[in-house]
Amino acid sequence: KLGLSGRDGVTFKISPGDTTGGETDAQPAVMYSLIDWLGRNRKKIEEHGYILEQKFFKKSYLVCKPYLDFGIKEERDWFDVKAFAVFGEFRIPFIRLKEHLLRGQREYSLPNGQVAVLPEEWFARYKDFLVFGKDKMESINFEKHHFSVLKKIAGDKAGNTEIFNLSDKDKLDVPDVPGDLSGILRPYQVSGFAWMYFLYRHRLGGCLADDMGLGKTLQTLTLLLKLKTEYRTEPSKKIHDRKGAYQLDLFTGQVNKPAARVRTSLIVMPLSLLHNWEDEIRKFAPGLTFVRYSGINREAVSGKLHDYDIVLTTYGIVRNDLDFFREFDFFYLILDESQIIKNPKSKISRAIRKIRAENRLVLTGTPIENSLSDLWAQMSLINPGLLGSHKLFMEEFVIPVEKGQDEEKKETLRELIEPFVLRRTKGLVAKDLPELTEKVYYCEMSEGQKRIYETRKSEIRNMILEAIDSGGKEQIRFELLRGLMQLRLIANHPAIAGYGNEESGKFDDVVRNIESLRAEGHKLLIFSQFVKHLRLFKDYFETHNWKYSWLTGKQGNAERQKEITDFQDDPGNMLFLISLRAGGVGLNLTAADYVFLLDPWWNPAVEQQAISRAHRIGQGKKVFSYKFISGETVEEKIVDLQIKKSTLAGEFINTNNPLKLFTDKEIIELFD
Repeated sequence: KLGLSGRDGVTFKISPGDTTGGETDAQPAVMYSLIDWLGRNRKKIEEHGYILEQKFFKKSYLVCKPYLDFGIKEERDWFDVKAFAVFGEFRIPFIRLKEHLLRGQREYSLPNGQVAVLPEEWFARYKDFLVFGKDKMESINFEKHHFSVLKKIAGDKAGNTEIFNLSDKDKLDVPDVPGDLSGILRPYQVSGFAWMYFLYRHRLGGCLADDMGLGKTLQTLTLLLKLKTEYRTEPSKKIHDRKGAYQLDLFTGQVNKPAARVRTSLIVMPLSLLHNWEDEIRKFAPGLTFVRYSGINREAVSGKLHDYDIVLTTYGIVRNDLDFFREFDFFYLILDESQIIKNPKSKISRAIRKIRAENRLVLTGTPIENSLSDLWAQMSLINPGLLGSHKLFMEEFVIPVEKGQDEEKKETLRELIEPFVLRRTKGLVAKDLPELTEKVYYCEMSEGQKRIYETRKSEIRNMILEAIDSGGKEQIRFELLRGLMQLRLIANHPAIAGYGNEESGKFDDVVRNIESLRAEGHKLLIFSQFVKHLRLFKDYFETHNWKYSWLTGKQGNAERQKEITDFQDDPGNMLFLISLRAGGVGLNLTAADYVFLLDPWWNPAVEQQAISRAHRIGQGKKVFSYKFISGETVEEKIVDLQIKKSTLAGEFINTNNPLKLFTDKEIIELFD
C-alpha cells in the first residue's frame, strides 16, 4: 500500500521498472530511491512493528525526510536569506550543499559520520537558487531583480513584499499622471507608465518592448515628467553639482536644491530619431528641458549638460565621446532601439556599459531579433546580474533552449525576465486605439547627403532670387519645379538623384523600421512617388531573400491582380512596394496594418487615398500610417505648407503645379 512492488509476497522492490538484479550498491539510483522511500514512510513502517537495520553497506545512511527551513529578510536592494537543510537533528547551512547540488552529488556526509541522501527534486528546484544567489558567510543574498527565483523556491515563506506585485503588472497601483499629460495617455499607456514608475521606486531597470506606434516615447516622457514634478516638491535634502558634489548654503549650512531641475537623464538613440524625440518633447512634455549633444558643434554645450533635464545623443557619439560621458553621473540612462547593443562584444555595447546612471530603461520593439543571446546585453544593462555572466547565460539558456528545445529552461528564463519586460502588441491593445493612427517620422540625413543637399539648394535659391528680380516666378516655372524635384530626390536618397556613392539617412531609418515590423509579424504597404526610389528597397529585399509584392503603372491587370493576391494570401509575403500613382486608388489591401509614405506630396488627398488602401471597410485591424520626412529639407516645408494651405484642399486637388498656390516669399522660404 505504501508503493512497493513484489511478485512473491515476501520480497519487495522500490523500483518497479528495474529487472537487472545484482547488488544494491551497484545500482545507486535504486538505492537512493529506497532511502527516499524509507525516509518518507519510516514512521508508518515502525508503527506496524518493523525494525530498520543497516547491515549491507560500509556506510551508514541517515533515514529520514530532509527539508529546508527559510528565513528571509528584505533589505533596500537585496534579500538576505538564511536557509538551512535539516537532516534529523542537524541543521546545515544550505550554502554548504552548493557544490553537491550543482555537480549532481547526492551523498552528503554529516558531522556524526552518517551519510544523508539529498532528495532528487532538490537538484532541479534549487539550482537557480544557488546559481543566482551570492554566498555571504552562512547566508545567501539575492538581488531584488531575482525576486521571482526566491518566490518560486521559498513559497509562502518568501513573505508578501511589494516587489512581488511585479508578477502581475495589471494590478500595480497607478500614480497620478502629470497634469500636462492627463487625458492624453491611452489606458495601456497609463499602465506602462505605472509599471516604469514602480520599477523606479524599487531601483530596478526595465525594457519597454511595445509594438511600433504604441507610444514608447510618450510613456517614457510621462515618467520623466512625473519624477521631475516629484523632485521639485520633495523636501530638499541633497543635490549634486555639475561634478556630483553636494552644495551647502554658505550662510545657513543647509543643502540647496534648484526647485526647477530634476537630475539629468541621458537618452541614446540612432541619429535618425533625434528629431522625433525633440518633436515629442515639445509637443507632449514642454516642461522638460532638453539639449541635443550631436554634430560638430557639441563642444558648445558640453559644459552645460547638467543644466537640462534631458540630453539627447546617438550611439555613435557615445562610442566616440565615451571619455567625456564617463565623467557624468546621470539620473536615467535610456536607450531607444536598444537592440543596437545586442552584441556585447561590439564597441557601442561596451561603451554604453561604462556610462554611470542611477536608473536604466531600454526601449525596443524587437528585444530578440535573431537569437536568445540578443537578450543578454540588454537585460544585463538594465539589471546587472539578472541573467548571470554571458558564459553562464549561453550554457544555461541559449544552448539548451535553441538547440535542445528545453521547455523547462525556457520557462525559467521567462520567469526571470518577465517582470522587467513590458510588451503589448497592437492586437492586444486594439480596444484602446483609434481606427487610424497617423504620424510624421522625421529622419536625419547622412553627412554626405546633407552636403549634397545644401550645395544644390544654394544654387537653386540664387537662381530664384535673380529670376524674381528680373521678371517673376512664371518665367522660370520649369526650372523651379525641376530644382524642387532634385531636392526631393536628394532628401530621399542621393543615389536616385545621380549621386551613387552616398548613403541616405531616410533609407536606413525606413529599413530599420521595416525590420522591426517584420519581426513583429506585421504587413506593410510602402508608397513612393518615385519608382527608382522603390527599386532601392526592392534590391534590398532581394538581397535579404524577403518576399514582397511590386506594383507600378507598367503592369497589366493579370500581373497586378497576382501581386495583390500574393500579398493578401501569403503570410510570408509581408511587404508591398507601390508607386503612389499606380496604387493610390482601386486597391483593397486589408492584409496590411502599416502604411509607409516615403515622401510627401503637395496634395494631401493623394496621401489619404494611399492610406485608404489598408484603412477601409473589411479591415479588422487598427492601421498605422507613417510619413517619412527628411528633417530640415523641402520635405519638411511641404508638410508645413500642407497644414498652412489646408483650407485650399480643393485647389490642391485640381492642380499639379504647387507654385500657383504660393507667394514669392513662400517660394523663397522653400529653399531657406
